[in-house]
Amino acid sequence: MSIRCDIYDPKLYQIWFAAAPYSAAGKPAKTLRQWAADESADIVYNLALFNMTGQGSDRYGVIKGRTLQYLKAKGRDCGYGGTPERLVLDASNAVSGWKLAVKDGKVNGSLGKSDRRSRNMCGVLTDGRYIHVQTSASHTEHEVAQYVRDHYDVKLLLVQDAGGSTGMYRVGDNYLFAPEKKGADGRPVCSVVCIKAKGKTKKEDKKSMSKKVFIGVGHGGSDSGAVGYIVEKEANLAMALACRDYLTAHGVEVRMSRTKDEEDPINEEVRECNAYAPDLAIDVHNNSGGGDGFEVFHTLNGGVGKTLAQNIEKQVKAIGQNSRGCKTRRGQRGDYYAFVRDTKCPAVICEGVFVDTKADAARADTKAKQQAFGVAYAKGILDTLGIKYDTAASTKPAEPETDAETQAAITKVQQAAGLSDKTMQYLLDYEYGVELVKKLAAMQK
Repeated sequence: MSIRCDIYDPKLYQIWFAAAPYSAAGKPAKTLRQWAADESADIVYNLALFNMTGQGSDRYGVIKGRTLQYLKAKGRDCGYGGTPERLVLDASNAVSGWKLAVKDGKVNGSLGKSDRRSRNMCGVLTDGRYIHVQTSASHTEHEVAQYVRDHYDVKLLLVQDAGGSTGMYRVGDNYLFAPEKKGADGRPVCSVVCIKAKGKTKKEDKKSMSKKVFIGVGHGGSDSGAVGYIVEKEANLAMALACRDYLTAHGVEVRMSRTKDEEDPINEEVRECNAYAPDLAIDVHNNSGGGDGFEVFHTLNGGVGKTLAQNIEKQVKAIGQNSRGCKTRRGQRGDYYAFVRDTKCPAVICEGVFVDTKADAARADTKAKQQAFGVAYAKGILDTLGIKYDTAASTKPAEPETDAETQAAITKVQQAAGLSDKTMQYLLDYEYGVELVKKLAAMQK
């Protein structure tokens, strides 16, 4: 994850907040998992609302005092430990812990431009949908606000928190995001946004909650996959992450075989996929052997797997890549490929480009191009699931995550040369910008 934007339509989801007065012994701050259990919510996000006039701070960095006290002062019955009241987002909330980030499409010029942390923001789009923004480490307030404004029609976006208490927990696939101070159940927080699909009960079958997709990420760790003008394992991951983020933004639950560079054997992918019991699965790869174009493999039996392959192919062709076709391959046990043969759900294998053909590899030789493939895969999946997506909205993928080593190099070069954030971004956007910055940092004593 780098910058992740989750969007919820109030017509389809209940959205409310819950809070606890941290200083009260009976209602202490709770972990994200505990909040989800207590509130019977599908997803919880740290809300980071607190009384700025409270005295002192505890070891979690939460200001003591009664959370959401300022809302009570406005005559709103916010409740503690749970409330049916819908979350109200308007400019008047930009007090006591909330700062205005974007209003009517305009970014607040006073936002921080130097402090890089994980970030947490929430707001509403012009069409009335709720948006919650989570980022990995190394982002400034201004960067995040500008990114959201550039990708969505924003009515209002409010800064919530940064650092260790930034986080979310999703019950459906047990996904926990808490980038700086994770803990087994998420860092204790004293207020959360709760999200729950409407018309659902606790006893409802898990499969009816939402659609589920498994994404296998080919190769990884000591297995680099095909190597040519690009490295397959790296391109696979960038494509898969973009696919995941687009799917989750449309309410699909997703599990990936890996989210970083680590060993990822095919038998483990198949095991994880079957244990997850998804509706659909894809395995993200890139090709080699001197060919050209995209190809996708599905089962010999056709069915939904073939439909999925055709839908993905259509979306890949829409981004300008030619196709070698939707294919099958027979082996001694039926389907040749284990990911297609042994998964219990309809599954396909996507081969984006040939990494050893210069012209073809050029179609995926930057993070942005790789992410475009991931979004195309996601759209093909959504088409197969019958889930609508906003074709008029920007489909630019999230920016790639900046790892700790790269961020250290960026900071070192920026401080030594006295460069502005904007100048550094121009440098990093250059095709070989990251490598250049690392070299410059290494040259400095």
